[in-house]
Amino acid sequence: MRLIILLMLLALTGCAAAPKGLNHPVSQPLTGAEQLALAEQAGQHVVQWPEQRSSRPGVNNRRLFNSWQGQGLLLVDMQQAATATIAVNGQRLHLTRPEHGQPFKIDISAFTRNGGNHLQLVTVQPATAKLTIAVPYPELSQQPVAPTVNSRQFRKIDQLIAKEVAAGFPGAVLLIVKDGRIIKETAYGYALRYQTDGSALAVPEPMNTTTLFDIASNTKMYATTYAVMQLVSNGMLDLNRPLTDYLPEYLGEGREQRLVSDLLYHTSGYAPEVHFHRPDNRNGPLFYSLNKAYTEQLLLGQVPFSSDRAKTARYSDVNFMLLGLLIERLTAMPLDHYLEQQFYRPLGLNNVMFNPLQKGVALARVAATELDGNSRGGRVTFPANRQGVLRGQVHDEKAFHALQGVAGHAGLFATARDLAVLMSVAAQQGGYGWQRFFSPAVVQQFTRPSGYDHRFGLGWRTAAGGDLNWHFGAYASDYAYGHTGWTGTATLIDPAHNLMVVLLTNKKHSPITDSGTSYEFAGDSFETGRYGTIMTLIYEAVLQ
Repeated sequence: MRLIILLMLLALTGCAAAPKGLNHPVSQPLTGAEQLALAEQAGQHVVQWPEQRSSRPGVNNRRLFNSWQGQGLLLVDMQQAATATIAVNGQRLHLTRPEHGQPFKIDISAFTRNGGNHLQLVTVQPATAKLTIAVPYPELSQQPVAPTVNSRQFRKIDQLIAKEVAAGFPGAVLLIVKDGRIIKETAYGYALRYQTDGSALAVPEPMNTTTLFDIASNTKMYATTYAVMQLVSNGMLDLNRPLTDYLPEYLGEGREQRLVSDLLYHTSGYAPEVHFHRPDNRNGPLFYSLNKAYTEQLLLGQVPFSSDRAKTARYSDVNFMLLGLLIERLTAMPLDHYLEQQFYRPLGLNNVMFNPLQKGVALARVAATELDGNSRGGRVTFPANRQGVLRGQVHDEKAFHALQGVAGHAGLFATARDLAVLMSVAAQQGGYGWQRFFSPAVVQQFTRPSGYDHRFGLGWRTAAGGDLNWHFGAYASDYAYGHTGWTGTATLIDPAHNLMVVLLTNKKHSPITDSGTSYEFAGDSFETGRYGTIMTLIYEAVLQ
C-alpha cells in the first residue's frame, strides 16, 4: 500500500514539473507610438506567424530577441486568429483575440532575462489564421540611482577620485551601466575650479551629474560614426567606394585612390591635424582659415598626405573632418541638424548637442576646460585665440575657429546619462525601443578590429589584444570598443559583460605644469584623467 501511494505521489509530482504552466497575460491597449510602430513594422522583430522560412519545421516560428531581465513587452495583432499560444523562454502565454479585434500589448517582463531570449509560436486557432507580433529593442533603465546604492562595491573608485580632487584634480562624472541598468551615477569635484591665472576660486562651482561636457574626440563616435553607420545601413554610402564618387572635387595627388573606409580606419595617409586656426601653421599661409567654406575647400583639394594609403593606421582629425563634409553632402543638411533629426530628438536627448550656448544652455550647466583660451597658460599665441576660461565653447581650435563649432572630429557636448542612452544604440545592435538606427550587421562590421591595426575598428577604438588597456583597463574583453576625448572623456561598451562606462572629466581645466623643456596640464597627471585605472577598478567591482 505504501509503495502504491509513493508511486502515485511521484507521478503527480512528475506531471506538475513537466510542462510549464499556461499563463494568461492581461492585454492592454496600444499607445499612439506603439500603433505607429506596429504599422511601420518597427522594432527589433516584427513577425507574421505561422511562417514557412525553412523546410526544417523546427526552425520556423521562432525568434531570438535581446532583452534585459525584468523588461519587455510584445505588441500583438491577432488578425483572424481566435486564440494562440506563444512561449517566452519556455513560459507559455495564451492569447485571445479581443472582441473589438484591435491590436494589443502584453507585459512579458516576468519572463525575460539578460541577453538572448527565446520567442516561439506554439499553436494558433484556426490553423490557417495569421497573427503579427512586434518586439522592441531593449532600453536603458532611467530609474534614478540612490547615492547609497553600491557604495561599498565602488568604494575604491570613490576614494581614488575623491583623493585626487582633494589634490587638485578639477572634476568628473562617472556613470556605469550593467545589464541595462544604471548602477552608478556620481559627480565628483567641480565644474569650475580655477581662474584664468591658475589660482583656485574662493567658491568653486560643484560638478553635477547633469553637467554637460565637451566630449572632444568622442564626437567622432556619437556623431560622425553614428551618422555613417546609418547611411551605410540605408544603402546611401558604400565604404569600399572612393571618396571622390561622393565628393567629385576630391581629386589629385592620389585622392582618387582613397576609399571611404580609409578615413574610418585612419589609413588615408593624412597627418594627425592641420592648424587651420593659425596663420603660421606648418602647411603655410594658404592653410589659414577662419571660414567654414574655405576650410572645406582646403580639406577637399589642398591638405597634403604625409604617407601612402593603406600602409598603417595613423590617427588623424582630418579623416573625420572629411567624413563630416561627406555626411553633409549626402544628406543635404548641416551635420548637427542631421544628427538632431535622426538620432538625438528621436531618442529624446535634450542634453546632446553642438554649440550649447547657442542652444540656450546656461553657462553654469557646462564644465569648464582650458583656463586662458587655447594659450596653454600664455605659452601659445595666435591672432584668433580666445581669452579667459573656456566654457560652453568647443575647446578644439580647428572645430571652433575653422568650422564654427560643428565638425566631424570634435564639438559635441553631452551629459553622462544622455550619452549612455546614445551608447545603448550601438550596444543593442543598432536599435532602441521601437526605433532602428542601423543594422546589427553594420554594428558588427564597424566594431570589428581592422586588418591594418587591431586597435582600430571602423572609427571605433577596440580593446582587442590589450594594447589599449590604458583606456579600457586590464579586464576588458576583446569585444569591447569605445573612444576617448582629449578634454578628458572616455567611453567603453563591452558586450561580453553587458557593461557600459561613461567617464567624463574636465582635466584640461587645470594649471599648466612645466617639466624642463615640455609642459602639460596638471589634470593629465592624475589617474582619474588617464582612464585605465578607473576602468580596471570598475571591472573588479562589477565582475566580483
